[in-house]
Amino acid sequence: MDMARNLYRRAGWLALLACCAACGCQTVRTPEEKIANGNIPREFQKVSMPDYVVEAPDLLLVEVLDALPGRPISGERLVRPDGKITLGFYGDVYVAGLTLPEVKEKINLHLRKYISDETLGLIDIDENQEVMTDEKTNKPKMIDPKDSSRVFVDVTAYNSKNYYVLGDVLVTGRFPITGNETVLDAINYAGGLMPTAAPQNIRLVRPAPPGACCEQLLPVNLAAITSGGDPTTNYQLMPGDRLVVYRDPIVRFTVFLDRLAAPFQTVIGTTLQSAFTIRAVKLSTLPAQPGGQPGPLAVPSRTCRWSPEPGRTAYG
Repeated sequence: MDMARNLYRRAGWLALLACCAACGCQTVRTPEEKIANGNIPREFQKVSMPDYVVEAPDLLLVEVLDALPGRPISGERLVRPDGKITLGFYGDVYVAGLTLPEVKEKINLHLRKYISDETLGLIDIDENQEVMTDEKTNKPKMIDPKDSSRVFVDVTAYNSKNYYVLGDVLVTGRFPITGNETVLDAINYAGGLMPTAAPQNIRLVRPAPPGACCEQLLPVNLAAITSGGDPTTNYQLMPGDRLVVYRDPIVRFTVFLDRLAAPFQTVIGTTLQSAFTIRAVKLSTLPAQPGGQPGPLAVPSRTCRWSPEPGRTAYG
């Protein structure tokens, strides 16, 4: 009676543990009606990204027309971890945290140490290719370095802005963002969901930008996106987004049980292996019988003996 009661009690605890493993890690979902009525960028309602901010390890294209003879400035420049790009003979320029117009302005101001303002396109010239003068100062009229037509700066590889795909997908990791990706694009780029994934338990984690109060946790209804064509939760991805695909609760509970049983399996396996090793050592140390006869633990061979029937002799 006591044994049956203990078994029922253990079964109850295991059932409670299974429920906690299956339900305790579910995400807190924001109602889709609230998301649908909000202004969160999504498929068919995308927004333009703000001005691109250069950071390491972006790749910039810098060209200066008519630089010093034998010292051209042309080609791609990698933004190093210290935030600088090199212009070769002309030295290094710190560009991290600047937009492209600001990078262009800073390069122009840096090159003024080596190249004339006219060559850099910083002096305004009229249609007759004559230098225009400022009426107030009677000096050559200067152009904003950002508007120079002889210095070009552009981004050829957007390496510093990424989003992340985590969880039960074929390929997890970091992916570059170009401003047009959605949740469905991210899942496809990651190779799709694994059989152990829970399609009903996917969420987009959006970190809080500087000055904001908190991060956003956005649910993803993958069935509605793929089967119903509903773009409500097919959000437009932003730099730094984390798309998390959670594992199926049953699979999580199975993994939990495997981890719980692993130490006991190790102990039992080690014990059995030790017992077999000790027995083998004992058998190998037993002395052999003289004349090559088998030892005392060997199984003796059976011999067949014939006895005559009652009333008959062995010779019939």
